[in-house]
Amino acid sequence: MTMRMISVMKVALLAGAIALPSVASAKTKLPPGACAFGNKGVIAAGMMCSYNCDPKTGWCAQQACWNGQLTALLSCLTPFCLVKCG
Repeated sequence: MTMRMISVMKVALLAGAIALPSVASAKTKLPPGACAFGNKGVIAAGMMCSYNCDPKTGWCAQQACWNGQLTALLSCLTPFCLVKCG
């Protein structure tokens, strides 16, 4: 009986070791057309957002995510900016 339990445990450990890399890679895949913004998060396809806001001047840079590429847009004044990226 003990030998069977050891065999079952070995099979379970092997299955877990095989499944672990596929689970880790599933977390890093982006949705189609989405963009990664540094380590802060994901920007959906077609979404625009602001970043690098300067508290002294009140101006922020803006960007958009089109076809998986981040594209710079015109700067904006803080009250009129879009949501923050990430």
